[in-house]
Formats: sequence, structure tokens, C-alpha cells
Amino acid sequence: MHIIRSIAVGALLAMVAVAQDRIALSNGDVLTGKIKTMADGKVTIESPVLGDVTVSLAEIQNMTTDEQVQLQTVSGDTFKRRIAGIENASLGFDGGGSPIPLDSLDMINPPPVEPPSWAGSLSVNGLWVDGNTRRRNIGISGKSTRKTETDRITVDVNWDYAEDKPTGQPWNLTQRRAGGGLQYDYFIDDRWYALASTRALSDTFADIKLRLSAGVGAGYTVIESETTSLATEAGLSYVDESYRSNTPTKDYLAARVAYGLTYHLSEKTKLTHGVEAYPSLEDEEDIYLQMKAEVVTNLTDSMIASLSWIMDYDNTPAPDFKREDNRVMLSIGWSF
Repeated sequence: MHIIRSIAVGALLAMVAVAQDRIALSNGDVLTGKIKTMADGKVTIESPVLGDVTVSLAEIQNMTTDEQVQLQTVSGDTFKRRIAGIENASLGFDGGGSPIPLDSLDMINPPPVEPPSWAGSLSVNGLWVDGNTRRRNIGISGKSTRKTETDRITVDVNWDYAEDKPTGQPWNLTQRRAGGGLQYDYFIDDRWYALASTRALSDTFADIKLRLSAGVGAGYTVIESETTSLATEAGLSYVDESYRSNTPTKDYLAARVAYGLTYHLSEKTKLTHGVEAYPSLEDEEDIYLQMKAEVVTNLTDSMIASLSWIMDYDNTPAPDFKREDNRVMLSIGWSF
């Protein structure tokens, strides 16, 4: 009975030993276990004796797997196969299928693709003054982006409200402004993208009941590095402006020219600067643009502080109104 048990245990151990992935190195060493992944030209195998062992693909003479593994080529194609070995610098597969040259293999068991998520920030600024001068104001601004390998959606909103109260008089409205934008980008390649955008603005003290723009165009990523990103955009937009006063509504076809710069001053602090301009194609004197410069720093992992300067310029404002509005704001917010 003892002999039978020993034989059974030996057979079981032999089956377990056989039912393993196997890597044969060019120096004659053989690693067995479970191939976990391959990335950047390095294969990691989990050995029951040695733990995780990582070897260069260039050092591997032969490789087999007991079960199917997920394979990804440098062109992005993915499929599942059981690797039967390496021959003529190509992976062969059990059950047929064309071999894959090793230099065309990008990953084995690539990590799952993370679903696209929204990232951005929401900031609040406010002021309360009580005494000889009484003033109260609040502002909210936010921006969020969702990016995938093929496209990007960007949404931004802002709202500002302020009141003053001279001594012995009721509260007077001194600021009421709300706006927002939506842009969709479709990536053509690593640099170029097609875009569609729309923007709306209402500003009581600029006599703007509603300024609405919508258009299409193209963008080009000039710089994309760990510290700096710079993109330029151009296209056509339809602009419609209505006023709170009796000034006639106007609409026109305009060019849209924009750029956006982000530069990381340090690990926690970045500078952003952008301009979006709408020169009319029907009246060379009619141009509207907005410029924004902002320094944002991380106070904690999720809390931010920002100092921003926003300038709105309208070369043909409503009668008796100024061309230029400037706002400087210190805000506290949260990133997500």
C-alpha cells in the first residue's frame, strides 16, 4: 500500500512538473513555473522555488506555455494562444496559427485597459467685506477632461456673482456672469486631431445676454513632454450675440484660433496659459477673444490653490461699454 501511495504521489508531482510554463535560456538554464507577463522586452515567470524571475527576451532560446496566454503585437492586435516554442526567431503556437516574429511581439498578458474616467478640478473664490464698505461676492469654476486612445472630451464652466451695499442703501448687483464650453477632439495621429467645439457666455455688466459660438476645426500638438504641453487649434465658428439693451442682435461667421500651454514649474505647481480668439470673417473690426493665465499648486493630494488672470476683449462692444474686462482671482479648490 505504501509503495502504491508513493507511486501515485510521484506521478502527481510529475504531472504538476509537466503542466508548467517553461523557459530555456541561451546559457542552458531552464526556468519552470507560470509566465506572468512580458513587457519592454522582458519576461517575468513565477517560479515555485525562486519566486518571480525576470529575464530578457533576447536571452530566451525557447519558451512554451501550458495554457493559452494573451498576446499583443506592436501594432495593437490581441489574441489568445498556447505558445508551443520558438523557431527561426518566431513564436509558434499549439493548434495552428501563423507564427509571430519576436520583434513583432509587444506584450504577453498585458494589463487590462482602464476604462476612461473624468479628471479635472473645481474651484471656489469668495469675498465678504463689512464696515464702511459692504461687499459680497462668490465665484465657481470647473474643468474636466475624459481622454481615451482615440478621442477626448473637455468641459468647462464658470459663474461669478457680486453685490455692493453703500451705507443706507440696498444691495446693488455689481457682477453676474456665467459661461461654459464643450469640446470634442478626435485623434487622427499622435499630433493631429479634428475638433468640434461650442461655447456660451452671459455677462450682465458687459450687456451680453448670450454670446453663443459653435464650430469645427483641427488641432496640432506641438509639444507633449513630462513638463510641457503646447497645442494650437484653428477652424471656423458661427457666432451669435444678443444684448440686454436695445442693441440689435448680430451673428456672423468667424475664424477660431486658439492655443493652450501647460508648464510644470515643479512637482506640485504648474502654469497654464491659453488664448481663444474669434475674428469675424464678415467684419474685419469685429473680434472677440479671451485670455487666461493661471498658476495652480497642490496643497494636498486633492486640494489645490490657484491664482488666475482672465481678460475678455471685444473690439466692438455694445454702445457705451468698454472693450476690455480683467479679472484676477485667488481660488481654493479640489482636483479629481
